[in-house]
Amino acid sequence: MARKKNTNDTALVQVYERVLPSGAVRFYLHYTRNGERTKEPLKNIPIVYKSDRQSYRESRQIAERIAAERIEEIRNNKLGFTNRHRGLLLSDWMKHCAEIAEQRQSDVANRHTWSRTILLASDLLTEYGGDSIKIIDVDKHFVEGFLNYLRNGYVIGRGVQNTGKHLAASTAQKRYQCFHFAMEQARKEGIISLNPCDLIEPKDRINVPESKRAFLTIDELRRLMDTPIRSIETKRVYLFMCFCGLRISDVKQLKWGDIEQTEDGWRIVKIQQKTQDAAYIELSERAVSYLPERGNKDTSDYVFSDIPSEPAMNRTLKSWAKRAGIEKELTLHTARHTFATTLITLDTDIYTISKLLGHKSIAPTQIYAKIVDKRKTDAVNKLNNI
Repeated sequence: MARKKNTNDTALVQVYERVLPSGAVRFYLHYTRNGERTKEPLKNIPIVYKSDRQSYRESRQIAERIAAERIEEIRNNKLGFTNRHRGLLLSDWMKHCAEIAEQRQSDVANRHTWSRTILLASDLLTEYGGDSIKIIDVDKHFVEGFLNYLRNGYVIGRGVQNTGKHLAASTAQKRYQCFHFAMEQARKEGIISLNPCDLIEPKDRINVPESKRAFLTIDELRRLMDTPIRSIETKRVYLFMCFCGLRISDVKQLKWGDIEQTEDGWRIVKIQQKTQDAAYIELSERAVSYLPERGNKDTSDYVFSDIPSEPAMNRTLKSWAKRAGIEKELTLHTARHTFATTLITLDTDIYTISKLLGHKSIAPTQIYAKIVDKRKTDAVNKLNNI
């Protein structure tokens, strides 16, 4: 006799493990609700290696506890939206998230850019779903449809201004990221207990081809250090970033109280602006040498207090590189790339570099390894012409 299909909301919630190419394990939940099979990534549980038995066991226990909570939520019909938010319009929520972005960004230019991008994403959501779409209507099916609209449905321009072109992949990705951010914010504020965007498989999201990341080789970095520059502050900031890997947003917010001395030297204890995670960054003597004189400044004072604007520093970097004979488009962010690729060139293991960069996993760090490997391959291939 065939087993009756279980469509009950209290169907078993199972913990699922996915082994990444690096050998690390990421945890998911698999369960059925309203007859639909769902896979929920447990992003708050860091990836672990089974060889680290203690960490693996602790992460597994956390996943089991979350699974028990999901079963209870399904029983009580709580895996969704609370009654008081059922009438909340998606467009109103996107505006609220744009205001949050205005408050969070410390840099004024980035603040307005991020907020404006969220509002542009809101306009696309309204064009796709209408101006009466409610948060309660946003489910996996809605997200899939919006992704398809970003890829193939939306056409730039209207009427006689219609270009017949679709959004560039990078633009579509940014609009979707804003939508994802808004839904994640709704989850954090208790409006929903599950972000429907997390139900979309990574392969089905909007993926942009890897861009070419400019960075300095060790020889180019030496040449740049030996080349005179008018803006001493730009030189300090850029070379400090090259030797510690911080983002410019974090450098701007760096205070003397964030730098502490240990038995082995100096390190930074910093909450990163982008990820909001605590990062412990060991500082080499070379990095410390580019810090300005502290004098009698208080711990609450900024380390780089006279820092020029980003556009001004980027202009200075271009002329500085030209004088050093470096034919690369240098920007402030190339310092972070230089830090990562230099460590890889010096045979530092990828896991350590990932920690120094403040990455949550080694996946984004592996991009730098690919860059260095590509340069090695190109170098060897030059022998083919002999």
